[in-house]
Amino acid sequence: MQSKTGSILLLISGILNLVGTLFLLVFFFLFAIVSEDRGPIGFYIVLFTILTILCLASGLLKLYSAHLMKDSKRVKNGGILGLVLGILTFDVLAIIGGILGIIDSGK
Repeated sequence: MQSKTGSILLLISGILNLVGTLFLLVFFFLFAIVSEDRGPIGFYIVLFTILTILCLASGLLKLYSAHLMKDSKRVKNGGILGLVLGILTFDVLAIIGGILGIIDSGK
């Protein structure tokens, strides 16, 4: 059985994560422009780049887990992936969506 509610929660979580990544990129570029004259900012560039890549990857994986939960054969896999990503990113919507996916896979 498909987990429609869990899939929607993970979809919302993934979209919000990608929007947050977009804001992080804008902040990164503004920070780089403002602090251009204040000396070396290499550490901050590396830090923001790694953070942006991690946020982008987690958002895309949440969208993928929402896609997995739409298939009745892979609901449990999507639920587990969503639950793990929710725990790693401290995302309540993803945790609830993953739990709902795991529960709906048994039906």
